[in-house]
Parts: sequence; structure tokens; C-alpha cells
Amino acid sequence: MKKYVTIALLSVALLNCKKEDDIEPTDDNELITRVDLVFTDSANKSTIFSFQDKDGDSRTNPEKFDKIVLAKGQTYTLKIEVYDDTKSPVENISDEILEESDVHLFVFKSNPTGLLTTTLTDKDKNGLPIGLESIVKTAATTGKGTYQVLLKHQPDLNGVKVKTGREEGGSTDIDLSFEVEVQ
Repeated sequence: MKKYVTIALLSVALLNCKKEDDIEPTDDNELITRVDLVFTDSANKSTIFSFQDKDGDSRTNPEKFDKIVLAKGQTYTLKIEVYDDTKSPVENISDEILEESDVHLFVFKSNPTGLLTTTLTDKDKNGLPIGLESIVKTAATTGKGTYQVLLKHQPDLNGVKVKTGREEGGSTDIDLSFEVEVQ
């Protein structure tokens, strides 16, 4: 839905601007219907927490939205897998994100702030973070909160680089707030 709203807003803006003011995005947003967060602990045990909205329509409830449950005082590797389930066969969008990593950035926000600490470990060709792979450290004490996962789509705009390694700029492909419990 966000993709269509963004396209509609850009269309209106383009129709209302003079030629010299035209904004020419160089890339399209992807349709994302499923996001898997794969947490792997120090014993190499992996647990998957998922969000799935099969029709990709944000106006309807998702079919699946897992609560993330992790152990306190632990360090996990986090791998994100992103899919478009509307295609047959299912399209792995993670490959596309990696291929176009210079215009994609995952942003992670924990609330409360210290519940989960995320460090992005993968980099694009310009040395900027991507976020398909990260290290996540849990708080030393138990707690509950949210873990917001955003995927920013930051293609060049009129020949100017938008991706800087920060959240600002571009559009949002994913904005999910998982419930999280550290126990």
C-alpha cells in the first residue's frame, strides 16, 4: 500500500511541477509480503520470527506477526530474509536488496533503547551499511518492548546520492514493529 501511495504522490508532484523541477527517481520500490528475522545464538541454534501479509495490502491484518523472544545477556547474529509471496514461484527480494545494496538500508530501533542493541555488519560497494546481516545484543535484564525494522529505499535523486548510512532520505519499503521480550 505504501508503494502505491508513494507512486500516487510522486505522480501528483510530477504533474504539478515545471519541467526543470521534475524529480526523476532512478529505482522502484519492491513489493514485500514476508520478512523473516533469523536469530542465531552462540550455540549455532537459529530461531525465525516472521511477519507475513500475503496480499501485501497494509489495510488488512497480516496472516502472521510473531513476537520476538530472546534470552537476556546474549549475542545473536541476525539475518533478514525478505520475500514477495504474490509471485509464483515466491520471489526472494533479499537477493535484489543485496544486488542493489547501494540504495538499500535496514534501520533497527529498540524501545526501550537498551533492550536490543543492533550493529550492522554488511556493507555495500561504497562501504555503507546494508543491514541484511547484523549482530544483536540483548539487555542483561529481562524486559518487554518493541523492535522496529525499517527498510529504507534510497536511490539517487537527480544524480545526487541519497544513501548516507543514515535513515534520512528515500522512501520506506518496510516498517514493522515486532513485539519483543527478553527473558
